[in-house]
Amino acid sequence: MKKRKACCRILVLTVAFALIASIPQQTSAQSKKGVELYGSGQFPEAEAAFREALKSNPSDTPNNYYLGLSILLQDKCSEALDIFQKVKNSQDRAGRQTRPAVPDEYQINLAMARARLGLKQYDDAWKNLESARIENGKSSDVYVYRGVYYYQQEKLPEAIKELEKAISLDKNNPYAYYYEGLTYYKMSVPDKAVAALKMFLQLYPNAPEAAKAKEIVAKLC
Repeated sequence: MKKRKACCRILVLTVAFALIASIPQQTSAQSKKGVELYGSGQFPEAEAAFREALKSNPSDTPNNYYLGLSILLQDKCSEALDIFQKVKNSQDRAGRQTRPAVPDEYQINLAMARARLGLKQYDDAWKNLESARIENGKSSDVYVYRGVYYYQQEKLPEAIKELEKAISLDKNNPYAYYYEGLTYYKMSVPDKAVAALKMFLQLYPNAPEAAKAKEIVAKLC
């Protein structure tokens, strides 16, 4: 359960900033409220705001996508996956000129991968990760989740390779260091585990996983 929660929680800030930047000026007040609540980590409240926004337009694709993210971050991966699948179907049916810009193919596939990792649907999660990589191969987040994919299956050298790639693309991605630290810890490489977890704590001191990171650092030092 702890592993599942960590998988669903990672990169909250990255996603929140992306959502805030993508909100059209015409977006309803409830939608904007939902994104603000999501960004502050108030996921049940964000879910309620997006559900309220969807009452006037149940087929609104961006609001459904944001709703799915809010549900995902409450560890309800199965429900979130169902919503993301509906969002994907809606975007696939829409023409290139009429479909909303958010979510794009990269965002949909990454969201579906996150949900499937939480459900341990590894084959389908990898397919989504590969699709996300094809859409945006320079995304550090893609490689963080590829690292999570291997980490969850105890394929630790493969996880390190993906996480190092994530760091090479964005040296300020905190969860690349977090999972690198956990992986090195499992591999009994204490010096590298401590260095990675300290970097995570430096970049994101108030992270939900900060207590666990500090505990491991204290144990190894």
